[in-house]
Parts: sequence; structure tokens; C-alpha cells
Amino acid sequence: MEQSRLSEVQLGITAAAIAGDPASLYRLVADLLDDGVPFETVLFDVLLRSERDVGLRWQAGDYLVSEEHAATASLETVIALLAGSFDQPQDGTSVVVAAAQGDTHSLPARAVAAHLLFLGYRTTFLGADVLAPDLREYLGSESHDAVVLSCAMSNHLLGARAAVKESHAVAVPVLVGGRAFGEQGIWAAAVGADAWAATPREVARQLETWSPDPVRAEAGAKNPGRLLELVIDQHNSVLAAAESRLANSLGRPLNARMRNELAIALDATEASMLVDDPILLSQFLDWQRQTLDAHGLEHHTSLIESLIGAVDTISPEAAGWVTHVVGTEDA
Repeated sequence: MEQSRLSEVQLGITAAAIAGDPASLYRLVADLLDDGVPFETVLFDVLLRSERDVGLRWQAGDYLVSEEHAATASLETVIALLAGSFDQPQDGTSVVVAAAQGDTHSLPARAVAAHLLFLGYRTTFLGADVLAPDLREYLGSESHDAVVLSCAMSNHLLGARAAVKESHAVAVPVLVGGRAFGEQGIWAAAVGADAWAATPREVARQLETWSPDPVRAEAGAKNPGRLLELVIDQHNSVLAAAESRLANSLGRPLNARMRNELAIALDATEASMLVDDPILLSQFLDWQRQTLDAHGLEHHTSLIESLIGAVDTISPEAAGWVTHVVGTEDA
């Protein structure tokens, strides 16, 4: 198919996704496959591209969160339907695909699972926000060769670390992927991952060539230090104090969106401490500020000041970590 025609269909797919119309979306995808467009191209270069485009438009304030959710649900429905057309092999390499604990972005993992099934892997997709203990219990129920763990946002890296640790406890290696692990996967080793895939398409190639060593990978993982353990232990009280401070600063009760933004900023702070890299928190706060501004919620400075004040009540040293990052951002 000519690139111009593919681009035209791409626009139609994105429009159908935004409209929450998986039936129309599926017909467009079926036409592409009937025209000989490879499944891998449809999956990664069309459907996931639409998801990325929608996400960027939401981040820029062009779409409501409800529109972004409708698009994601439609795209995931179609990918699930496509995956359902492939027979599950009864033997061969067994791969479990999941999104990290806390991460509700399941679409990339869903696409990877569909691709692996298409290639003949015995594939199990566990979905979004898979609790680490539940993952370990599942892995222990029968023999599995690998876990593919997706994590979209860096504030969920503690959940990713927990998933990797639990997988290694039953001797299953973990291949990770997603924006959460930073440029060139710089934080993948910190969570103990056996390998990192730069893109969803790369997952299968990695599985074909890697030589994982879960014991060695686990030995190289970062574990919570004294400071992070203190913040984690007091997480709920810190969050409650930050909410109170922010409400006082704004002069009104917080809505659900601002409470959520405080929570993810605290999670990102903990993730930054885990990998011992302030760049993580700096990048996250910059993304958060831009997104809030784009949606007309220009309260990021008050949000961070409230978080710092709340953290300071349990650990001035931890508060200093955030203050240093914010100061570096402003410099």
C-alpha cells in the first residue's frame, strides 16, 4: 500500500478511536490487512502510532481525558480482537506480559502480547496494574520462561521494581520496556531488569537473542535506602499533609485531579530516590507542569511547595532532595 493511502487510513483510524467507535476502527484495520499490510506494521506503525498521537494531543490540551480514554479503549478492543484470531500454542517459549503495579496504561503491553502470540510464543496477557505478589503467585503456578513488563510513567518505577523482584524470586527473567525507564533505558538496571527493549517491536528481537541471568540482574538492582524507606513508610501521612497544605494555599477544597497530581508527584519523588537520580524527578515535574498548564490548571508551583512542606515534616533531608530538583529546574 502506498504511504499516502496508509496515512489517509491512519487519520480515519485515529478519528474512529477518538469517537469511541471500535467497530469502524476494526473495519479499517481489516481492510489494511486484506490489502496485504503486514500485521506488525498495522500493530506498531498504525494502531500504536494513533495512541501516541492521541496522547500527545491530550498532553497539549487538545483532547479531554475522556476522549483520550475513549481512544485507548477502542484501540485496545481492536488489538484484543486481532489477538483472538491467533491460536495459542500448547508448547514453546512461555511469556507472561503485564503492566507494572500501579501502571494503568495497558495498551502497549496488549500490543506486545498480540505480537508475541502472532509469532508463535505461548503468551499470557495479565493486563494493567498487576500487583507484584499476584504476579509471583501466577508465575509459580506453572513454568514460564520470561516476563515482559511494561511501565509507561516513571512514577511507577517502585511498582516495576517490586514486579521484577517477585519474578526473580521464582527464577523468571524480566524484559522491561516503556518510557518509564528513561532515555536508552537508563533506569532499567536499577529496577533489576534482565534486559530493556527500546520499542514494543524490539521485544521479540530481545527475547530471541538474550541470555538472561536473574541472579546477576537482581544483584545489580537498587533497593530502598534509609531515606526512601522513611518516605514510603510515611507515604499516606505525607500525602494527606500535602493535600491540606495545597487546599489552604488555593483557598478551596481540592478536586480529584489535584489530589491525583499530588499523589503522582510523591510517587515520582520516591522513584527518583530509588534509582538515585534527580533527573527522573526533574523530567517528571517538567512534564507535569506542562500538562497542567495545557489543561488550564496552573497550580504546579503551589503543588510542589505543598509537597515539599509535607515531606519536610518527616525528613528535611528528603525535602531537600525535592527542593534541589526544583531549584535545578528553575536555574
